Amino acid sequence: MKVIAALDLVLGRIERLFLFCANGLLLAMLAINLANILSRLLFDIGLIWVFPWTSVLFVWSIFLAFFVIFRRGQDISIDVLTRRLPERMALRLEIVISCAVIVLLIVILAQVPTLIPRQVGRIDMVGIQRYWLSIPFFFSSFLVMIDYGVKIVHAYLRLRGSGDRDPFPSGSGAGGVGA
Repeated sequence: MKVIAALDLVLGRIERLFLFCANGLLLAMLAINLANILSRLLFDIGLIWVFPWTSVLFVWSIFLAFFVIFRRGQDISIDVLTRRLPERMALRLEIVISCAVIVLLIVILAQVPTLIPRQVGRIDMVGIQRYWLSIPFFFSSFLVMIDYGVKIVHAYLRLRGSGDRDPFPSGSGAGGVGA
């Protein structure tokens, strides 16, 4: 259990780092777009590189926030049925659903060696290869997969009775049915 608690602590720190980075990217987008607006207003000259960089930063911020959203339980989930189930049944269902999510993420991540070489070519006015757009998505997917693994362990421990209380408050971490 100490390994799982340590893993959850690491995931929590990565979550905060990803949130900080996603917010930093949004702030950078705001700053460069404000610079573009002011440049057009004051000098009647547009900064042509702003739109492509805004697009890249936007994609990166979304993909970094992907892990944060899942980790905090702020994703869209249909838990109308699971909330009405008895707790033990809901925990079993949580394990099945988490396993299905992990399988899906494994399928996605197994495609990385195929997808990266296909995403070639420099992004105009940005200068980076196209595959750099998807790197944060792959990191987030891997972390979501690990988080669901932690969910499985906690649900299993609660089923066994050795983890009677939810180790994560609602809306944080890997805990609870419908989290």
